[in-house]
Amino acid sequence: MHCHIRAVYFDLGGVYYTEGFREGLFTIARKLGLAEEKFYRTASEVIFANGYVRGEAPEVLFWEQFANAAEVEEDLFPERETIITAFKPLPGMPELVGRIREHVPVGLLTDQCNWLYELDERDGLLSSFDAVVTSYEEGYTKKDMEIFRIACQRFGLLPEEVFFFDDNPGNVERANEFGMRAFQFENPNRTELILRMEGMALPLQGEGGS
Repeated sequence: MHCHIRAVYFDLGGVYYTEGFREGLFTIARKLGLAEEKFYRTASEVIFANGYVRGEAPEVLFWEQFANAAEVEEDLFPERETIITAFKPLPGMPELVGRIREHVPVGLLTDQCNWLYELDERDGLLSSFDAVVTSYEEGYTKKDMEIFRIACQRFGLLPEEVFFFDDNPGNVERANEFGMRAFQFENPNRTELILRMEGMALPLQGEGGS
C-alpha cells in the first residue's frame, strides 16, 4: 500500500502540548475565586477580538482588556507565566512526531502568540518541526481558510496531500472544508493508528532511520 500522506501538521495546545492556555487560565481563575469556564471564555473572546492572537495588538493590551472584561481589578500581566508554565509536552507526542519525520515533513499549525517563542527557548520546541505556521506571524487564525492555504503552500503541496490533527472540532471542520485531511485529535496512539491506516509504515518506538 502506497502512502499518499506527504506532510502532517499538528496543533500545539491540546495536541503536541497540554492545553496550557485553558489550564493556565483555570489556575488563575481559582486564585481569584472566579468561575473557571467563564474566565476562560472571556479570555478566548478578547484574544481574538483585539487581534493579539493575530499579532495585531501588544500583549499588555490583551491583559488590560481581558482584566476589564473579566471585571478584575488586579494587574493580570504577571500571570502570563502561569499560562506559559501550564504548557507541557504531551506524553508520547514528541516521540511520535520524530517517527513521522522519518517519512514526511511535520509542521506546527497553531493559533499561538509570542508565547510560542518562550516555549521554544524553554524546550527547543520549534526544532521538532519542519515548518511553523502561527496566527501571530501570518495574521490569520484557524477561523480563516487562508491559514490552511498558507500551511499547504509552506510545503508546496495540494490540500489533499496534507494531514492535520487538532483537538478543536471547528478547526478540523474548516480544514476539511479547505480540502486537507483533518482529524480531531484524541491521543498519540489514536493518531498513530490513523496514519498507519492511511498507509504510513511508522517505525516502532526505539527504531529510527539512518
